[in-house]
Amino acid sequence: MKQLYLVLLTVILILGSACSSDKVNRNASNSIQLSQTYKNEAEGFVFKYPQEWQTKESATMTEIIKIQSPDGNAKLSVMKIVTNPFGILTEDQAAVENTVNQMHKFIALRDTKLGEIPVRELVYQTSGLKGDDISKNYWYVLERDVYQIICSFKMSERERYEPMMNAIMESYTITRSANDLNKTSSINSALTAREAKELLQNWVDTHQFPASVSITDGDGNTHKRSGSDAEYYVFQLQGLHRIYDILVDTKTRELFVHDTGKPEALEPWYQKYIAPYANTNDNNNKGTGNFIDKNFEWVEKPRANNGNIIGKIKNISSGDRRKISVTFLLYDYQGNQIGTAIDINPMLKSGTVWSFTAQVQNAKVTNFELAEINSQ
Repeated sequence: MKQLYLVLLTVILILGSACSSDKVNRNASNSIQLSQTYKNEAEGFVFKYPQEWQTKESATMTEIIKIQSPDGNAKLSVMKIVTNPFGILTEDQAAVENTVNQMHKFIALRDTKLGEIPVRELVYQTSGLKGDDISKNYWYVLERDVYQIICSFKMSERERYEPMMNAIMESYTITRSANDLNKTSSINSALTAREAKELLQNWVDTHQFPASVSITDGDGNTHKRSGSDAEYYVFQLQGLHRIYDILVDTKTRELFVHDTGKPEALEPWYQKYIAPYANTNDNNNKGTGNFIDKNFEWVEKPRANNGNIIGKIKNISSGDRRKISVTFLLYDYQGNQIGTAIDINPMLKSGTVWSFTAQVQNAKVTNFELAEINSQ
C-alpha cells in the first residue's frame, strides 16, 4: 500500500509540473499585446498584431497584406499564390529539403493545423549575401486557392520577435470554409497573361540552371500548338544554349515546353535535360554549364563572398573585348528586386580571364541573379 501511495504521489507531481509549465507558456503568449486586428472577408482570414506594427503596401500582385515591426527587423505577409514553391505541397520531404538548401539553409518541415485546416510549416535561414534572417512559412489550401504566410525576423532578434510571430499565428483564424470560399473565388476564372508569367517565373526561381536565364513577356494572347487542343500563353526561356518555348495552360495552369513537336510537361523535361548540367563546374571545357555566349564563358560562376559577388569569366572570342560590364539584380528575402551590383573592366584580351567583384551595399540583399554581360 505504501508503494502504491508513492507511485500515485509521483504521478500527481509530474502532472502538476506539466500543468504549471503549460500555464507559464500560455502566460508568456498572453503577455504579448495584440491590440490591432486585420480582417479580410473576401479571402476569409483574420489575425491580430501589435499596436506599433505598421501595414505596408503590397509589393506583388500575389501579396494580400504585409505588416512589419517599427524597426523593420520583423515582417509578416499573407500571399495568395499560383504555384508550388519548393514543391512544398508534395509528400516528398527529402526533395523539399534539397530544393530549399539550393537557396537557403533548411531548418524544419512539419504538418500542423490552423483550426481544422491542415497547414504545412517550413522554417529556413536565408543564405544569401548576409544570411541572417529566419523565415517561418505556412501554406494552406482551400479548394484550388493556395495561401502562404511568411513570418521573418533577424536572427539576432529571434528572442524578441519569434514569440510575437507565434502569438500572431495563434490568433490567425480562417473565417470561411473551403466550400464557401470557392463559391466566390476568382481562381477558377481564365488565367491572365500576367498571372501566367508570374506562375512561370516562380517555377524558374525555384530551379537551378547552368547559366542565368530570363523569361520574355510574350504577346499577351493565347495560342494553340501542334499536338494539343489546349489554349496556352507562350513565353520564351532565354539564357541556355538556345531559346525554348514555354507554355502555360490557361485552364489547368500546367507548364509545358514545346521542344519536340508537341507540348511536354516542363518538370520532367527539366530533370532530364537541364538539371544534370545545373551544377557543372568544369573549368577546362566549354560545356553547357560554363558557356555564356560566343564571347565569354564562366571560369568560376558568380557567388557571394563577404558582401560582394565574385566570379571569373574568360574571353573566348578571337579579339579583344572592351568596356566589359557584368551586372547583377539584387533581391531581398521575399524576392523583391532592391537594386543592382556592377563591375566594369576596360579591356579583356582574347584568351584571358577577368576576376570581377561587384560590390553589394544594401544589407537587406539575400539573393542575386546575373542580369547581363555587355562588351564592345
